[in-house]
Amino acid sequence: MINVNNEIKIRKLTIIKASAIILISLLLFFLVYNNYSLYDSTIAKVTSVKDSFLYSKDSSLGNTEDYYRQDITAEIKNGTYKGQLVTLQNTYAESLVYDNKYAVGTSLFIEKLAENNHKLTATITEVKRDYYVAGVILILVDLLIFVGGLQGIFTIICLAVNVSLLYIMLLLNTWGINIFLLSSVISILFSCIVLFLINGKNKITFIALCATLASIAFVTLLAYIVMRFTSDIDYEFLEYLIHPYERSDADLLFLSEILMGCVGVIIDISVTITSCASELIKKDINITREALISSCRELSDDISGAMINVVFFTNVSSCIPLFVISMQNEIGFATVIRYNVFFEVARFLTGSIGIVAAIPFSILAVYLSYGRRIPKC
Repeated sequence: MINVNNEIKIRKLTIIKASAIILISLLLFFLVYNNYSLYDSTIAKVTSVKDSFLYSKDSSLGNTEDYYRQDITAEIKNGTYKGQLVTLQNTYAESLVYDNKYAVGTSLFIEKLAENNHKLTATITEVKRDYYVAGVILILVDLLIFVGGLQGIFTIICLAVNVSLLYIMLLLNTWGINIFLLSSVISILFSCIVLFLINGKNKITFIALCATLASIAFVTLLAYIVMRFTSDIDYEFLEYLIHPYERSDADLLFLSEILMGCVGVIIDISVTITSCASELIKKDINITREALISSCRELSDDISGAMINVVFFTNVSSCIPLFVISMQNEIGFATVIRYNVFFEVARFLTGSIGIVAAIPFSILAVYLSYGRRIPKC
């Protein structure tokens, strides 16, 4: 009877906690959705839309696309004209590749406010999307808390700290500090924070940290050697590279991307293998070295394929629209790979090498740490 009452109390407490988390999340989302006063730019919320057909246009491939005009009335939500109505116009193509189609309730950034015949007019610059981002973040946080519990809270803290460190790194770079040096230091800090905050201070964490840092160093050194002794890379398509640029600066920037991009997956592989080895030793203190290494190798075979695919989709999936548009315009697949997504492919390949390299480094770290304690027979 006592156990039943305890279970009922635990369930009620769980329901109360879940309800509180959901209510707080909804409140935060509502605050972000209505944070118009925090912006210096003028924002207007669409109250009515009238669509009208303009014309049809044929493409070079023989396809026909329709174009439309939207006559929009919106209410200004901040600034001098707050509460007044403004008239806006928008033109969009049926495909919506380069244009936006607006609906009632959409919040828009506007500029060039002018008063003509007692009516306000303006031009649309962008859509207010901060509440989309806030919604996704809140869903992630809630799921981490619901599913992971205390561990999920540590994950949230870890993520917040890492984002703060990344901001500090970028700020220091604007002061003239070498980006590759900053990336190297931050990668070490990232690894330490993730491992010690989530897994705690124990022998497994130290082993995983050693394996992680060794793997990251190996991949970065390998990338540097390839870049140093092969033909120069064409950096014209490297995103956000300041022009004109020095080749040495571009090399360091690309190396920094490779370095930072490998950290997450390498940590995952290192922790998985070292944790597996530790559990095997706890279960059987008399396990042989050969059996331990064999078990770790079998585990790595199971997870490496999945992790490589994760890295592939992370780096290359964002380029799918580019492939579609390019190939629709008769630009070859190989041409897109060579010029437009070369750096994404390079990051995928180096990340995959990092996954594979983390396996022997992790096994070696386990062997060196536990080898002397394991009998030979």
